[in-house]
Amino acid sequence: MADIALTVTYFAFLLGFGVLIANVLKKAKIPDTFFLLLLGLVMGPTVFLSPMITQYMSITLVDVSVMGDIPDFLRILALILVVFTGTFNLSMRVFQRVSDISVKLAFLGVFFNTVFFGIIASFMFQMNIIYALLLGAVVSGTGTGVLYAFETALSKYKKVITVIKVESIFNSPLTVLLPILFLDLVYLEPGALLEPLKYMTIFWQMIAAGVGTGLIIGFAVSKLLKSTLREYTPLLVFAIALITYAMAEAVGGSGMLAVAICGLIAGNMVFKDRDDKERQEVKQFDDQLSEMLRISVFTLLGAQVALPLGDPMLLMAFIFFLIVFFSRPLFLIPSLGKMRQSLSKRDMILMNFVSPRGLSAAAMAPLISTTMLSIPNLVNAESLATQMVNIIFIVVLLSVLFSTIVAWTMSLPRFNQPAKRKPKQPVDEKEMEMEQIEKAGSG
Repeated sequence: MADIALTVTYFAFLLGFGVLIANVLKKAKIPDTFFLLLLGLVMGPTVFLSPMITQYMSITLVDVSVMGDIPDFLRILALILVVFTGTFNLSMRVFQRVSDISVKLAFLGVFFNTVFFGIIASFMFQMNIIYALLLGAVVSGTGTGVLYAFETALSKYKKVITVIKVESIFNSPLTVLLPILFLDLVYLEPGALLEPLKYMTIFWQMIAAGVGTGLIIGFAVSKLLKSTLREYTPLLVFAIALITYAMAEAVGGSGMLAVAICGLIAGNMVFKDRDDKERQEVKQFDDQLSEMLRISVFTLLGAQVALPLGDPMLLMAFIFFLIVFFSRPLFLIPSLGKMRQSLSKRDMILMNFVSPRGLSAAAMAPLISTTMLSIPNLVNAESLATQMVNIIFIVVLLSVLFSTIVAWTMSLPRFNQPAKRKPKQPVDEKEMEMEQIEKAGSG
């Protein structure tokens, strides 16, 4: 009972203060992720277990290590809810208009970043290439938390914001899928690593099984939802998201990918002819639950890391972050293709540099650490896991800060004037249709 009481106490501290901070910052229209991470950092071992403090007193505000499997469960739950609500709230009309470029950016971005960041990390931190690719996969995706805070001020860039949001929705499952594959490689003997075809097969199997499970459950639940009492619809939708994840994982598929597909079907097909008020009730329920889990994940990550203040590793991690943040144009610009001709310089700045690492990276970092520590005979497992978590934390923290600065700068009145776009020859009918869709709302 003592451990349970401590777990509840620590969770209450992190969630309670996190909600207060999120509330204040939302009123001020300031992204809260950076401050939630700092809150966890202040309450965790980085501050109160540092030699400068322990030589005078011993204080433990939050000790995540005594919370058992509860933080990992909350992280998995948060990933499921964020992925599901992202696609559930995505209008099929908007998805059809931007899916080609957004999905392209999501897939190319994750694969390019995984390899590129992995190679850089291998040289910078003297890591085995498999561990380095694992690190690259975790920080390969993007989040949208910063954009929501500036969405009104950046309304002139609505098309670009929509593309970034859809990209984030679809790269989130991949940033969970790829690290799982690399963790499987960590378990194997070195000689088994020379089987690329085998692991490509496993990768596509996970995608196929995940997509298939999402489609089957998404269409199957339509009749079930029609016969459900209105007050239980939000709870049933939540249960469906969990069941979809569990079933996809059970058949060897990607649970997160299945959840994304199921959410898209449920939000656009199952609720297509339903009362709009009922849809809003589901959205409100999922959003509130997702918000609680999001706050928990970021504060828990901050409370779990123990940054070695004054260590040269922090400088190396900062340099690695700069490479992560400023390398996005390397794949983004070539991937845009003809769309680039219709974008202004300000559009390109938003697409290139408002790319924070979000909840997926924050949730996967501790999960990877836990998995690596459980691998038998893994040399230097504890120091390696700690190093990876610290690097990921710094990348997430600083990418949110830098992205916030860019978005805030672009939202200033002097920068938020109608941007001059490159002339189109002839008039782009798809562009006009997209603008009409945006005016009609995302549904």
